[in-house]
Amino acid sequence: MIQFVKAYLPALAGLPLGVLAGLVLAAGRRRLPDWDARVTVPLLLAAAAGHLALLPAVEPLRVVLFSLYALALLATIAIGLAGAAIWRVGAVALPAGSILAYAYFAALAHEADVIGLLVKAVELLAIAAALVPWLRPQPARGRFTTT
Repeated sequence: MIQFVKAYLPALAGLPLGVLAGLVLAAGRRRLPDWDARVTVPLLLAAAAGHLALLPAVEPLRVVLFSLYALALLATIAIGLAGAAIWRVGAVALPAGSILAYAYFAALAHEADVIGLLVKAVELLAIAAALVPWLRPQPARGRFTTT
């Protein structure tokens, strides 16, 4: 059963604030591809902000876990802004781990909630956004091609 927890409503404010912060942070960054600056980074920051907004409403263990997750997302974004290609691995692995943890939490330890599912949907979009550059065909460089 899916429940609605009013105490989790601040996460809904965190999501758009994270998107706006991501758009401002990544604007004009030359080391970051346009797609990542406009889509991937804002979605990752939305996930981080959504989790941070939940801190007052959850028990101490989840406060620690959510804080560490948000810090890991921020570190991943910083690595991407610095121009290191490895950041994309974190942009996929961290939200994927969060989704798997929530699936365990919702299925075995607790129940799913509407706001938690919305945050997981944003994380799923962040994974998809991070994978787009890998899945998009690249033009041949330095090879002879025929048209």
